[in-house]
Amino acid sequence: MDNFGWLQQYILKNSGTLEDAADVFQDGISAAWLNVREGKFNGDTEQFNAYVRQICKYKWINSLRSASFRKERIEADMGEYEGLADDDEAALSIRESRLLRAAFTTLGGKCRELLGRFYFKRQSLAQIAGSMNNTEESIKTIKYRCMMRLRKAYLEKHEDE
Repeated sequence: MDNFGWLQQYILKNSGTLEDAADVFQDGISAAWLNVREGKFNGDTEQFNAYVRQICKYKWINSLRSASFRKERIEADMGEYEGLADDDEAALSIRESRLLRAAFTTLGGKCRELLGRFYFKRQSLAQIAGSMNNTEESIKTIKYRCMMRLRKAYLEKHEDE
């Protein structure tokens, strides 16, 4: 399989689009070409193909980790709701709120407390860590895990309807 075909499949499986694949491939080929020109790569065709794939893979991983990527995805997701009429929008909002509330109640007490303090009471991670006798880094990790549980529960509730 050619490098671009491989990259398209990889990016599509990992939250990307065809446009993302084209951009990453162009950046990856440019980086590989510069490295060859500067003598940083010396190998045969097969090694070069693996080298290009590795560069592209890491470029995509870095894109996924970037804050701008997450912001673009949120804005794109919100764009799909822009054309709804006010009544439809209100009904959708009520439904989503109900599903989220139902998912939230399935969480354990510690997760509900932590997420409630962070999102509703707007307490910082440092404040929460102090009151829960934990380190800020541990609270950050626990918050992440709780959000993943909430997301999973929400998606399950969403599928049930």
